[in-house]
Amino acid sequence: MFFTFWFQFFAAVIAAGFLYGAIHLLMQDKATKHVTHVAASVGDTNLTTAELAAYDGCTSGRPILVSLCGKIYDVMTSASLYGKGGQYNSFAGKDITVACAKFNKTSDACFNARWTVLTKPERELLAKWETLFAAKYPEVGKVTDVDSAFGPCPQSDEGIGMQADAFSTALGLDVFSNHIE
Repeated sequence: MFFTFWFQFFAAVIAAGFLYGAIHLLMQDKATKHVTHVAASVGDTNLTTAELAAYDGCTSGRPILVSLCGKIYDVMTSASLYGKGGQYNSFAGKDITVACAKFNKTSDACFNARWTVLTKPERELLAKWETLFAAKYPEVGKVTDVDSAFGPCPQSDEGIGMQADAFSTALGLDVFSNHIE
């Protein structure tokens, strides 16, 4: 009986510790997820890509902004996607032109990247993204330091990376043709 009492006592202490820890983690998680955003003023937001990074959806009181083809869009209406923990949070606060053209949201090399050497299919997909963003989100300004002139498309060095980009771009064009338009 003596051992049963102490066993139950220590089991209760351990259970209470676990319960306290779980409640503490839930409260902390809830506090970090609560970020409020405000809309950007239309037309007066001209930023460099470095300044754009401050609008990444992780700071309360700031809009969530992305740049596509040198235009800054306020994507706050889709805060659940672009805000902290959202599926497209990696896009927030960045120029996503190359990521959209290559239909690739996983490679950090596609963010804030030079977009002068996009292939013709990538440009076609980019035009579709630009139309979609213009219809869905308000344009609030321009990015002042993007490389926006399209140069010649690369014709050589058809390595695995370029083949993967071509596949992703074709997939993106197919998605737009069959599901979005």
